[in-house]
Amino acid sequence: MSYLGLTAAATAFIAAWLLVYILLRRRSVKGLTLYPFLLIYRLGYARGPLPPGAKAKLAKVYGVASLAAAAFAMAYFYFVSGTLFLQRYVVGSSQAAQEGFVPIIPGVTVSLGEFMFILIAIGVAVVVHELSHAVVSRALGVPVKDAGFLLMAFVPAAFVEPEEGLLKSAPLRSRVMIYAAGIASNVALGFLFGYVLAAVTPLLASGMTIVSVSPNSPAYAAGLVPGMKIAAIDGIPVRTLTQGLQVLKSVGAENNATAVNVTLTVLYRGVERSIAVFKPVGVSHLGIEVTPVYKMGWLVELTTALYVVNMGLALINAAPFAFPLPGFGIESDGGQMLRDALTGLAGKAGRDASAAVELATLLLILSLITLAPVRLP
Repeated sequence: MSYLGLTAAATAFIAAWLLVYILLRRRSVKGLTLYPFLLIYRLGYARGPLPPGAKAKLAKVYGVASLAAAAFAMAYFYFVSGTLFLQRYVVGSSQAAQEGFVPIIPGVTVSLGEFMFILIAIGVAVVVHELSHAVVSRALGVPVKDAGFLLMAFVPAAFVEPEEGLLKSAPLRSRVMIYAAGIASNVALGFLFGYVLAAVTPLLASGMTIVSVSPNSPAYAAGLVPGMKIAAIDGIPVRTLTQGLQVLKSVGAENNATAVNVTLTVLYRGVERSIAVFKPVGVSHLGIEVTPVYKMGWLVELTTALYVVNMGLALINAAPFAFPLPGFGIESDGGQMLRDALTGLAGKAGRDASAAVELATLLLILSLITLAPVRLP
């Protein structure tokens, strides 16, 4: 998106939110709370504890399993974020500067088409996440007093509010299980959609499309341009990225010690062509960036979004951090788990230690935000 297009989109977004804010602030809508760029709607949903039985027992078992899933997600969050922090600020890796936590900004970090798939994935992820909280809470004897939806800028979310007094008086183990249930649901969905993605993509792969060509590279000199679909390399059909890389390596196109001629069969604007690319000695690649092409590409994009969003939501929710909003403070599930655990062990000192960890984690996340665009297959 061009600078003018981005400016126009941002202006339209701000104007739309301003109009919504002005119109709704003048009306009294039951359950609605409105801030600039934040809309909170409570459904008036209330449910008591689950009666004793198989459903309650199963939910409790899920709550116990959630503790392990949440611990895994929290540990993995610190491993990933700690590694990125060291690479970016200690090692000074240029590649690490492009990696990190990417905010969802249509037209900037994701295309408008990809944004629609991401919104669907967010909707699925947050609904399952909050339902998991509600089910485990009720199974452990803590009723749900309300639930609702959020709209943060243009990103939808959901929430469940257990009965606060009963939640605070519940045993520490029960509280931690309730917090962990949402994280576990997203970990489970992430692995599920990751498995589906790994099983489906090889079956639907139909080639590779060039998305960029490095200036003054062998590909540039040969006349390759973005948008060309590579169907074969030296006469060998390629359907997946793995196949393409294997063929390029086998002919020496990835070896800077050899000079090779590679013939790419490409489809561009409905016309199939054969283009010879010469890679001289001392050059280790042809100079193209490719992305896979799939039959039923929408299915692959949606499955990828479901995988990425669920795993991302699990890691961010497992990270113990918090920041206050007027009348509606936001705290991650990991933050609530850490706060209750340390407070139960060390009282006020534990609560203060939790606050310090949450602040440090929030600063860590902010330090790793990047606007590098992401692309769904």
